[in-house]
Order: sequence, then structure tokens, then C-alpha cells
Amino acid sequence: MSLKIKVSMLAAAVLIPVFASAQAVTSPVLSLSLSKTTMTASANPVYATLPTISWVSLDAVSCSASGSGWSGVTSLSGSQKVNPSMTATYTMTCTNASGSTTKSVTLTVVPATNLQTAGVIGGYQQLMSGTSNTAAPAVSAQPAFSHVWNRNLQMGSSNTGDISALQTALTRAGVYSGEITGGFYGKTFTAVQQFQRNNGIEATGFVGPQTRARLNALFGN
Repeated sequence: MSLKIKVSMLAAAVLIPVFASAQAVTSPVLSLSLSKTTMTASANPVYATLPTISWVSLDAVSCSASGSGWSGVTSLSGSQKVNPSMTATYTMTCTNASGSTTKSVTLTVVPATNLQTAGVIGGYQQLMSGTSNTAAPAVSAQPAFSHVWNRNLQMGSSNTGDISALQTALTRAGVYSGEITGGFYGKTFTAVQQFQRNNGIEATGFVGPQTRARLNALFGN
């Protein structure tokens, strides 16, 4: 074998790993989208009609979310329902050894008709006209809620029905003030820990047998 061929083969053996390494050292590719970009605020929405955030990443090692109603570490690809009370921007950042890629989407929320304000204005008009309404204002009863949790839940769990019920229960327990999203991320994790502390359970953030038993005792009837 000639010296020229040997040198060429040696150069190829050295350069091929370098080229492969150069190709691998690139920032992640991230796609982030909303199923709809405008919604009307609702305190009791139909879960199936809520906007859905979807994301897909390539070459990412980890992804994290930030913004109204979602935060913390997420899966590399997935989706989540959201129900903000006002216009919100949702941001996701995916990283690997070479850097990070960040994308954001904004959901515009149109305020619902404020019936309470209308009632105040009506009362003021009655006062100014010298008339009065002795009937007590109607108060809406809190809708009944019950759920039985049969499966363990943790960060990133995909059981949206159980998680939505969990968030509702945590709200009624006074430890969660976020949106009912069906996604188990940072705010839900923190609320579970506080619920566990309040009920004498080790604050792991994991909804296991002890936590489920307590939830079922409070909300399973």
C-alpha cells in the first residue's frame, strides 16, 4: 500500500469522528404550539374544550416549563390542557450539552361578563332612585365534588382525569390555587407536599397509598 493511500486513510479515520462530533453538538430543536390562541374566561369550563399546549423536542436531554399555570421539569414531548383566568404566555426551554432552545406561545383570554359588577351598578341605581330591594342576593352553592383515586400519581403522570380531580381536591383543601390543568408539574407537586404535611404524611410530593387513602376519606364519598 502506497504512503499516499495510508495518509489518506489515517486522515479519514481522524476526521470522521470529528465531523460526527460536530454534527452532534447542536442545540435542541423545539416545536411549541397551542390548539387555539383565544378563549373566553370560565370558572367551570368543559375540560375537553380547554386549549391544549403541545410540544415536541429533538436532541434534547431535558425540558422545563415556565409561565402561568405550568412550571418545572416536563417530558421531552407531550401536551397539557390549560385554563388561565387572564391572557398568559407559556414558555418552554429544552437543553442538551451544547446549549438550549426556548419557545413561547401566548393565549389571549377574553373576560367573561361580570355579573357581580352589574349587580353593584343595579344596587346603586336603586339607591339613587329611592327604591330598595329587600330580597337577599342569590348565592351559588359550591358544586358537589367526589372522586376515588385508585392509582399512584407523581410528576409527569399522564392520568389527566385523576390529576384534574387531585387539583380540585387540593384547591378545596386550601393548598392549591393554580389552574385545573390535568398536568402534574411544579405547582401541583408543591401543593401535594403541603397537603401531606397538613395530614401527617411524609411530604414527598408522591401520591401513594397513604395520600390516596386520605384523599379518598375526604373526597371519595
